[in-house]
Amino acid sequence: MDHPFIITNKQIKAEADHLLYEKGLYNLLRKYGEPHISGSYDLNLMTWRDLDIYLQVTEENENDFFLLGADINLSLQPIKMHFRNELIAKTPGLPLGLYWGVYLGNERTGAWKIDIWYMRSVECKRLLEYCAVLKEKVTPEAAVDIMNIKSQCWSDPQYRKSYTSSDIYQAVLERGIRTFEDFRKSYQ
Repeated sequence: MDHPFIITNKQIKAEADHLLYEKGLYNLLRKYGEPHISGSYDLNLMTWRDLDIYLQVTEENENDFFLLGADINLSLQPIKMHFRNELIAKTPGLPLGLYWGVYLGNERTGAWKIDIWYMRSVECKRLLEYCAVLKEKVTPEAAVDIMNIKSQCWSDPQYRKSYTSSDIYQAVLERGIRTFEDFRKSYQ
């Protein structure tokens, strides 16, 4: 019998597939580049409705990027969208590219948040390789530990300010952290 976290992952991935393939987000993205569904979706570690997508392009084109935003707005009718230009900001720890944060409601109450990174092939390849390395390290036991910690922190106001899912992955996979309490202690 599957662990409840494994069941949750499967249910949320099925919802993500509905957004991507039945509502047409994947085909919409293909008009602008090569989409790669990444993050917790690819790692089978989904505990909340957050979808990470890398949109691989030959060269960033701001006009196309904003046309993509308009198409996303028309297709998904989000309550809000915001963008970042990390080609200029170059924030440590963030991809080098353009970003759409798409909110289909209040993410803290269970609505979908979709992160779309529009980036060149070199940056996309780097991030996909990082995800592949993580995926190789995730044992069934580590997956349950990661999802346990993630399920307790996603509504934490410090999440995305003091730590991210990547920090949780590293804590479990590299430092052997197994509980939310131990994880929090390690970030205080």
